[in-house]
Amino acid sequence: MNLLTPFRLTLTIITSLLFILIIISGSLNFIVRYDFIYDYNIATYSIDERTSLNLDKIKEINFNIKTYFFDENELLDVDIYSDKEILHMKDVKHIMNLIFNLGKILSIVFCVLIFLLHSYFEVHLNKVIFYSVILFSSILILLGVSFLLFFQEIFIIFHKIAFNNDLWILNPNTDYLLMMFPEDFFRDVAVLILLSSFLLNVIVYFLFRKLSFRSK
Repeated sequence: MNLLTPFRLTLTIITSLLFILIIISGSLNFIVRYDFIYDYNIATYSIDERTSLNLDKIKEINFNIKTYFFDENELLDVDIYSDKEILHMKDVKHIMNLIFNLGKILSIVFCVLIFLLHSYFEVHLNKVIFYSVILFSSILILLGVSFLLFFQEIFIIFHKIAFNNDLWILNPNTDYLLMMFPEDFFRDVAVLILLSSFLLNVIVYFLFRKLSFRSK
């Protein structure tokens, strides 16, 4: 048996997984930057009724949060949030920056691995992307069932792993951060990120497949 064969397969799968992580990071970056997810939240969960705030105030806060994730400010400037909420948002920003930076680092590693696979193992990019579609399909099924049955438990576990303090434990009846962004909203965002990332994965695969056929 050629020992390079399982190594090539393993390297291809790892590279495919990296591609999935890269597009998930990119999807999160895109979704957080633009207004549609915040407007969806307002319309779907009646945030003005939940908070008794007028729409202009809600949109102002949404804008501050959106820009906060990409500016150099250490603390979020929202006057109705408590100190605990502000400090929690600082932790959230740290996590977001880690995800965005990880996406950039993985993009470099992905390019290096693609070069190695293509140059030394004759594995083309479209095959790597095809593997990522297959892997992503399995991940979607697993996460879809898990979100449907256990999202609250997953949500809590994620917070316990991601944060090393209890600032995330807020009161949905008194803390504006939770009133403005209910748990169901985060479920919707998670589903949107996964579905949009998978769709992008499929589109990229067919694009490279089409290009590979043309080059033959």
